[in-house]
Amino acid sequence: MTGPALVPRLLAAAAAARALPAAAAVAVALALGAGAGAAADRLDRLACPDRPVRLVVVGDSLADGLWGALARAFLRCAAVEVLRLTAVSDGLARSAPDDWLARYTTTPASGEADIVVVQIGANDITSIRQGSRRAVFDTPEWDTLYEARARALAEGLAARAAQVLWLGLPVVGAERLEPAYRAVTALQAAGAGPAVARFLDIHALTGFGSGGFTMNAEVDGSLRQLRAADQVHFTEAGYDAVAGALGPDLARAFAARRAAGSAPAVALQ
Repeated sequence: MTGPALVPRLLAAAAAARALPAAAAVAVALALGAGAGAAADRLDRLACPDRPVRLVVVGDSLADGLWGALARAFLRCAAVEVLRLTAVSDGLARSAPDDWLARYTTTPASGEADIVVVQIGANDITSIRQGSRRAVFDTPEWDTLYEARARALAEGLAARAAQVLWLGLPVVGAERLEPAYRAVTALQAAGAGPAVARFLDIHALTGFGSGGFTMNAEVDGSLRQLRAADQVHFTEAGYDAVAGALGPDLARAFAARRAAGSAPAVALQ
């Protein structure tokens, strides 16, 4: 589900999360469910495209881990190139969309991307400075500015790439962050959702079947640690599981490239 159809559910979840005590906020989740094992092996089953596909991963430290998972998954595919455009301590509150787009356009070959994957927002629980204005987090002014920034980044990337996939923020174990992260995801869905090919709310997915936050889950029959010690980021196995959520979209993109390569040439008259 993406775009306008997803936004009301996310906005309701964010409003509920803000209203709940922090200890209860983790229970506010949308029904998006897949076990860790099911997600983790999905990319490994994708057939490699026989024509070049360039993926660019944009965002913060969460996106950086996602880039690593995609790079590992497609190391076996000679035709797939995975480029990294991440800034570990940055986000949309600190850097305006124009700053992110300027970085994108100066990244070698990124202007020719087939797929852009975005995950951003882990560092955005902070004020937004815009000229002489300072909007404080969790105020109507901040919400308006942040949603507009998400929209501008999504539209800018969509104009520069064939397809943009945007992931929301995961469920986290830090009680002070959980309701704020839900609110950020809701604003991203409202702003970026209509401009991208798909907006993925991964909140419930990253509970890995627990119904909330968990450090460990079963992967391929073995209990694995999937979350990092800070309870925000993931281990390598955890990022592999999250990247698996992109499997259906990447499979369609790869299939389209294969079909384009096999289409008969049409002689011009």
